[in-house]
Amino acid sequence: MIKSFLLLSCLILIAPGILGAQDTHTRKEIKEQQANFLLPGSPWTFEVPLWIPGYAGSFAYGDISIEGEDGFDPGDPVQPIEPPDGVIGKIISRIFTDEWYLKFFFLSKAAYENNRFIVQADGLTGSVGESIKFNYNNSEIVKAHYRTTNIRLFGGYKFVNAVSKGEKFRYELFGYFGARMHFNKISAGLDGSTSILDISPSWAEPIIGIQNQFTWKRWYVVAQGDYGGYLINSKYSGQLSGSVYYRFGKRISAKLGWNHLALNHKGSFLKEEYHVKATFSGPSAGVAFNF
Repeated sequence: MIKSFLLLSCLILIAPGILGAQDTHTRKEIKEQQANFLLPGSPWTFEVPLWIPGYAGSFAYGDISIEGEDGFDPGDPVQPIEPPDGVIGKIISRIFTDEWYLKFFFLSKAAYENNRFIVQADGLTGSVGESIKFNYNNSEIVKAHYRTTNIRLFGGYKFVNAVSKGEKFRYELFGYFGARMHFNKISAGLDGSTSILDISPSWAEPIIGIQNQFTWKRWYVVAQGDYGGYLINSKYSGQLSGSVYYRFGKRISAKLGWNHLALNHKGSFLKEEYHVKATFSGPSAGVAFNF
């Protein structure tokens, strides 16, 4: 009788600890499940870009060139001669004749995915500043500036949705249509006072592309590419991007990625044809919120 009483007392004393340990383990499992990208219930994603001082400037790359109607090509070893005083001359063909580093970062991204449909808006922006200089004549120096903002909006449909037997891995393939809007500003001035060039090439073009999504527990990888312009010689662009996400909890995940955008535009200024060709390539980082 005494032994039975002692055994029962021990069980009563250790039972709360056992139950508490089981409850803690259960909460941990629930937390891990909530941080799993495979679970449905969070159709909205919003991204906030991270700006790390020196980060974009060290790695991002921008190749911008402008060619004028007067025949100067950046690949031409012969530099144009200086125009006489009071004449604009070859001002357009003298700007952005080399490769320049461009600071840029992704704008906030918003996406909605439900069942087989996805809608997304994103973009990037950047600029090249007054490090671009050349002598306009014997006494004046031209300082040039280029700024760009490119916004993409598309809607897509999921054609492939493959899930592994253990439901730990999923592959999805979307095809999408949409539009990309380009807002550019090219300006130049003499000694920071007189403006001799101020043009804002802006246009919108249809795009078509594909987006691949790979999901494994807390990891989520997106690879996509699209083309805009449909072989229109005066305006077209192409974009490739890839991103890796790691989910810390039910609502938050971290993102690292790479983006590559090339664009082409032809226009005119003061009855002179110009041709803008630009390539922006570099990393992106951000924090994504899932709802």
